[in-house]
Amino acid sequence: MEKRAWTAHGMPTALDKQVITALVNNNKMAARIFVTGEVHENYVGEVAYKLLVGINDTFYKNGASQEPLFVETKDGTIRMTRFDPSFVWRSFHPDIFVGLVIEEAKRLGVKMDPFEMDHFDFYESMITALKAEKGEFIFPIVQKGGDINAYYNAMYLSSLLLFGKSNFLDIPVAQHFTDLLAEIQLKYAKYRELNVVQQKELIKLRKQYGHIQALTNPEIDFIISLYEGFWNN
Repeated sequence: MEKRAWTAHGMPTALDKQVITALVNNNKMAARIFVTGEVHENYVGEVAYKLLVGINDTFYKNGASQEPLFVETKDGTIRMTRFDPSFVWRSFHPDIFVGLVIEEAKRLGVKMDPFEMDHFDFYESMITALKAEKGEFIFPIVQKGGDINAYYNAMYLSSLLLFGKSNFLDIPVAQHFTDLLAEIQLKYAKYRELNVVQQKELIKLRKQYGHIQALTNPEIDFIISLYEGFWNN
């Protein structure tokens, strides 16, 4: 069975493609949702946010039996109910897509070349770029004085870097990185390399559980063990 993109959920429709194309041509800030499938008002702005909120009434009318494409969440974000990067990204001109990716990478402070993306998923490509720059066996440290949110964000990023698995604690990756604290922590993250013993254990876990898309308990325990008993400088 082919592995789905981290951000993929739902099945886009032909009508969705019309909405995507129209929106890209009319509002580039609102179109940023098409990179990851979810955006926060604090970086797309009020105008784009309200456009996405109200767009369902504009395009899905005249008796069309269709669930809304965009929904507002309690966290101040807009989420696409049907998002498949391989479908969405092909629905508008590649030059526009490149510009949107550059803006998203800039927001998160990641060095990422849109022309070298290896996956039909922004975040999976982002993790590949991070590991290419910093190393295969890296994990983010928790800054001195960091609180429980810093600890959680570091563990979430570790699950992506070390095991290539999203949805840590059942939080979708697109939802996680719309959070301002997660954004800031990623932007200013410092990393440490696993020691030799940890690297061997990681390789063993990857062989045992790599075929399972969800994080397993042994993998979670490994991540937790990286942060037990110390806060790193």
